[in-house]
Amino acid sequence: MLMKLVFAVLALVAGVAVAFQGATNQGLLKAAGIGPALLVNTVIVLAGATGLWFATGAQTTFFPAGASWTLYLGGLFGFIVIVAAVLVFPRLGAAYAIALMVCGQCLAAMIIDHYGLMGMETSPATPQRVLGVVLVMAGVVVFRLAGSGASTP
Repeated sequence: MLMKLVFAVLALVAGVAVAFQGATNQGLLKAAGIGPALLVNTVIVLAGATGLWFATGAQTTFFPAGASWTLYLGGLFGFIVIVAAVLVFPRLGAAYAIALMVCGQCLAAMIIDHYGLMGMETSPATPQRVLGVVLVMAGVVVFRLAGSGASTP
């Protein structure tokens, strides 16, 4: 039970980090341009990942036999996240942009769980889980109707 709480807090902290990452990258975009903003972000992620890799034993098997090529798409997905955040934060506002990102995450996660994609255990899309996603969508609509405060350039 304690570990589930620890992981729930970690997930919450990751959500906070996504919002701040988008805001800081967007600020760096204004100051230095999109290329430097994304490159700085990527270099810092690489340094952190390398440190974690060494701290956990530095396994050298990057391509284990039988691993599907789809499991190597994480870097592409991470790139899409940071580019999208940098581009949409100033146009939609941080809150509305994050609400849309969370909505997309919920939809995709439910599909991944339901079908057991990318090696995940299957977890059916129950009426309660679908209702949860619908409520997230309703939250996105509320953000949109309330206005984001960002100006559209």
